[in-house]
Amino acid sequence: MENKRQKKLEKDLKIYLYIITFLFIVLLSRLGWLQMVEADALRTRAEANRIRLVTIPASRGNIITSDGVVLVTDHPSFQVSITYLGLKNQDQVVNKLAEVLEDPEITPDTINDLIKARSSRLFEPIVIKRNIPIETVTKIENYRNELPGVIIEPAPVRNYLYGDLAGHVLGYLGEINEELNQEGYEDYKLGDYIGKVGIEKQYDQYLRGHPGYRQVEVNVHNRPIREITTIAPEPGNDIVLTIDFDLQRVMDNSFDEVLENLQKDSRTKKANAGAAVLIDVKTGKILAMTTRPADNIRVQNKAIQGRYIPGSTFKMITGIAALEEGKVTPEETIYNKGAYWYPPYIKSVAPIGPMNYYTAMSKSDNTYFQEIGRRAGIDAIARIGVEFGLDKPTGIDLPYENSGSSPMQGLPTKEKREQYFQWAANTVNKRFENRIKQVEEKYQGLLAQEKNAEERTKLTRQRDSEIRTLRSQWQIDLNWNTRWHDADTFNVAIGQGRQNYTPLQLANFVAALANDGVRYKPYVVDRIVDSEGKVVQQFHPEVAGVAQVSQQSIDITKEAMRRTCQPGGTAWGLFYTFPQDIQVAAKTGTAQPGQADYKENGVQYFDGLFLAYAPADDPQIAFAGVVEFGRTGSGSAGLVAKAVFEEYFGLNQEKNE
Repeated sequence: MENKRQKKLEKDLKIYLYIITFLFIVLLSRLGWLQMVEADALRTRAEANRIRLVTIPASRGNIITSDGVVLVTDHPSFQVSITYLGLKNQDQVVNKLAEVLEDPEITPDTINDLIKARSSRLFEPIVIKRNIPIETVTKIENYRNELPGVIIEPAPVRNYLYGDLAGHVLGYLGEINEELNQEGYEDYKLGDYIGKVGIEKQYDQYLRGHPGYRQVEVNVHNRPIREITTIAPEPGNDIVLTIDFDLQRVMDNSFDEVLENLQKDSRTKKANAGAAVLIDVKTGKILAMTTRPADNIRVQNKAIQGRYIPGSTFKMITGIAALEEGKVTPEETIYNKGAYWYPPYIKSVAPIGPMNYYTAMSKSDNTYFQEIGRRAGIDAIARIGVEFGLDKPTGIDLPYENSGSSPMQGLPTKEKREQYFQWAANTVNKRFENRIKQVEEKYQGLLAQEKNAEERTKLTRQRDSEIRTLRSQWQIDLNWNTRWHDADTFNVAIGQGRQNYTPLQLANFVAALANDGVRYKPYVVDRIVDSEGKVVQQFHPEVAGVAQVSQQSIDITKEAMRRTCQPGGTAWGLFYTFPQDIQVAAKTGTAQPGQADYKENGVQYFDGLFLAYAPADDPQIAFAGVVEFGRTGSGSAGLVAKAVFEEYFGLNQEKNE
């Protein structure tokens, strides 16, 4: 019995020995494999665990005026980020970081939400807060052991040195979102800041530069030990604008002053918005561009996006159309009796009496221009509008210029009228279809409740009668809204009716008229320059079109505009102090947009518009401006034009002397 027990024990020991020997051989083999085969790979992995690649953001290029004033630049700052791969004990780190930052908008929940939102790109740093003060940087470093995965990075912050000066032109930066992976943004990543509007967006690829990198060795606590290598960032290119600093400053300030004064008058108390543009007649360079209100550059740039009824500033188009068609001569007189003699008998505020082309333009006589508009016809008027570029966007180098593609927008060309008629037909049809459906549903309910046969017959007749009446009205409305009427032509002829334009379109139109029909493509960037001062790209004037109208018609119209600034003209009070060698040609406008808020408590409000160029005999600059609820052109936008012209021609200096 004892022998059996002994033999079994020896057998078990041998089995254990074999197992131990086998395990030892496996361990030795694995150790040999690691030392001889995977040594390089493990060494590389170990190196990677102690080497950090830190991005060095590139400074964004400056934006500079044509006369050398830096409007936008970067200043040094820091941002705090989380590297997910280095993050340990996430809840503890997140709670501690929120405590250290002491920002009511940054809580543990918001930090966790940021991490969750980046779940598909956790290999990239997650920015928690930008532009942190040096005190916060120091505080985070003091808690470094409790904040694994939290890093401090240099991150330049955009600085707009003159506040909202030209703010809608310059634009602003925002974190990339819907643009990610779109064409042109392939090399961007989450967390990048990009231009959202204005110059910042249009020229983002030039402004942004290229980031650099630092290879840093860290210890087990993620603290840097030494810097291994550095690749310096490449700063972005500078953008040199066509805009002149002093002209822009004067335009902004004068616009604000005009609005402030208008708000003191009950007839213009709602004036708080508008836009103005100053353009170089012979190049298309934008010398100044203003949008008001200016306190929120995230709303539209009204100079290129806002669309306005032109009012009497459109009368030059009507006049040239009638001259070109041979329907009027500049000396022929048309009697203004206070209102036009065709329905709807639109009034004229010009003095009662005979008017020729020059007096009608200078005194802005509606009766005269309705009559010559009737003679010329809508197609001739639209053709001249096309010749001066009012049928299309200008093509300026700024994003989101309003194209006027809606049926309710733009010049009433034949194509645009047909587009409007189609829209109107769909609108009318939908309205009456819904009304008939409502009638049918109403009587369906009544008939379902009525048991008396006689009453049911009566209800059926009432239903059919109501539907017949609606169908008759439907046809009347459809016929009226899908045809062009004489009254429509009368309205367009004086700058009302179904038409509207951006201030930039109007500025480009009056610049082309001043330049004898040669129209340039407007632009706001003169050149792009790298960090060493080398010109990367130079932009040059580009002819966008030449109006196919006679020089005689242009000369007659320019003379009529010049007389607007002479005694008796609607702009005489603005420029009578200007020297003889700097005469101004202009056109005032009062427009009635038709929106509900333009009539309140029996008071009718109007937009004030103003177009001008100078000098009248050798034009250099052209202006277009609109003040919403400004009432008259000479009393609103015309005052801005005066201030800008005085600055351009140095008349302010003469006053001060």
